[in-house]
Amino acid sequence: MPQTWSRRSFLAMTAGLALTAVACGSDKPGTVAGDGSVTVTHAFGETKIPSAPKRVVSAGLTEQDDLLALGVVPIAITDWFGGEPFGTWPWALPKLGTAQPVVLNLSDGIQVDQIAALKPDLIVATNAGLDQDTYTKLSAIAPTIAQSGQSAFFEPWKDQANTIGQAVFKFDDMAKLVSDVDAKFADVAKNNSGFNGKKVVVVSATAFQDQYDLTPPGWRTEFLSQMGFIVPDAVNAYVKDDRARVPRDKLASVLDAADVVVWKTESDEEQAALLADPTFATLKSTRTNRNVFTGKDLAGALAFSSVLSYPVVADRLPPMISKVLT
Repeated sequence: MPQTWSRRSFLAMTAGLALTAVACGSDKPGTVAGDGSVTVTHAFGETKIPSAPKRVVSAGLTEQDDLLALGVVPIAITDWFGGEPFGTWPWALPKLGTAQPVVLNLSDGIQVDQIAALKPDLIVATNAGLDQDTYTKLSAIAPTIAQSGQSAFFEPWKDQANTIGQAVFKFDDMAKLVSDVDAKFADVAKNNSGFNGKKVVVVSATAFQDQYDLTPPGWRTEFLSQMGFIVPDAVNAYVKDDRARVPRDKLASVLDAADVVVWKTESDEEQAALLADPTFATLKSTRTNRNVFTGKDLAGALAFSSVLSYPVVADRLPPMISKVLT
């Protein structure tokens, strides 16, 4: 994938918070109207979906997780990173069953013509970076669901989940799944009282333009808060437009404020490069053996931040943190 469309570049494009979508003319999101339709509001207005869709295209980076969680198998899935079969990671792959969806990508923008050829009855593009022109083109093909608010990519995961739940006529089912994820993280806190008040930072293992991407306080660190952790205040000085990028020469001043540093390593080679980095050697977390290295699947689960990937985080990350805190 070209650097301009790399995973890090996508994450860097997030800005602002999305507004939670609500069904038009209804006090309860996802309510089916008298004519059997559901209307979803989003950044470009409203989309009326006449009936429960059967041929759904997942046009953005992470929407497949939400669809598959609800038992909706897309006819096309957009691949993000990792080289996973059909753009579907291990936590979601069982729900794909024997289906072999078409694999799309965003390297050169949304593949409008290829999507049109699939004859979908719903296009889900909540994490596709839609602009007005592309939305108009997709809407001419089938009802299209765009991002909810200001964030072109990566709006809060619960907003995306709820919007997709509405669009496929399964809002209540999605609400239950979201609640179950919250409960899972709450159980981690209940069963690990030693986590309470400990400071944790999640950081990408590789530098970009000699800066490191840290996960800033906000919806992406809600899962840490639910488990009892705190994001150190030192991160706040580097937060801009829902991002936190720390220069290499300032990295120690931020990470040394943490009790544990979680490094999103996506391969053994990436971890080895990190271990050989002189900057890494100077960190307090290195001297005190309080680094956690995710490996590919856990790094992917953190990146997807979805109703299907977060249970993987809840299962795998706490034991890794417990081990270094002991």
